[in-house]
Amino acid sequence: MPSPVPRLFVEPEVPQPKRRALQERVAERHRHIFSRPEQVARYLASIHLPASLTWSFLNNGKAGTSSARRFLFELEFGAPLTVHWNVRHDINPDSVVHYLQGETGVLRAAVALSTPFATLDAALRLTTVRHPLTRAVSAFEYLCKSNDLAHDWFAADRLRMNALLGFNWESDARSARGFSMFLDYIMWTGESLGNLAINPHWRPQIDNILPDLYRPDIVGRLEDMRAFYRATAVQLDRPLPADFDLPHSNRQEYLARTDWLSPEARRKIGKIYARDLDWLGYGPEEAG
Repeated sequence: MPSPVPRLFVEPEVPQPKRRALQERVAERHRHIFSRPEQVARYLASIHLPASLTWSFLNNGKAGTSSARRFLFELEFGAPLTVHWNVRHDINPDSVVHYLQGETGVLRAAVALSTPFATLDAALRLTTVRHPLTRAVSAFEYLCKSNDLAHDWFAADRLRMNALLGFNWESDARSARGFSMFLDYIMWTGESLGNLAINPHWRPQIDNILPDLYRPDIVGRLEDMRAFYRATAVQLDRPLPADFDLPHSNRQEYLARTDWLSPEARRKIGKIYARDLDWLGYGPEEAG
């Protein structure tokens, strides 16, 4: 009987010793980016592909990844993602969309492929981005939410902010003072531990995507996801149905938080995300 279309992954993932050997080679070859093989592993784990290997998606935190993955699921499999799954260690209310890889066989992380870079070279490479200003605001909201829930997500970051900056989680959360301290913490992390030590939800996007390595074919902008969906469908020759509805997932209630955005906070954002602004060409008027 011929294999059904669409397909799932059924062959075993590449075992850890082979993964480690490849990660060591990549870390050595790209010493200007990676200082340890574990960083290569985390990077490749952020890139997911279907069994057709026709496209790959790199998860760039706080940039519409949940919605983009719902769209890609429907485009690949011809049906909307309707499974309900409350992943208890994840604060994302739509966590199911980020657990399609692994034992489900629905998607596979590039880290589990035998020849990840050659496979990516042959795929349509996709990712999404967001204006650094609104992304920083969203990231701080998300960090504060993790503390509201007393969740283990970001706990190390919350503790470091408390210790290093005197950040008071009883009074500084969701405040202009707290947001400024959060930006100071991002700068401290990059300067003291390196940019890859910054949490990917607020790390500069250029350091999440590494465009010279991943070389994205389509970079979707959260500000116009319709254009991203349309371009992806065209490139994959999979026309969208006339009644296609934009998926919206893990949406925080958007608050402009203009009171957080003092001239000093904007200066800090400009410094932290200078390479993002230059690479992506965002202007201040696009931040909303």
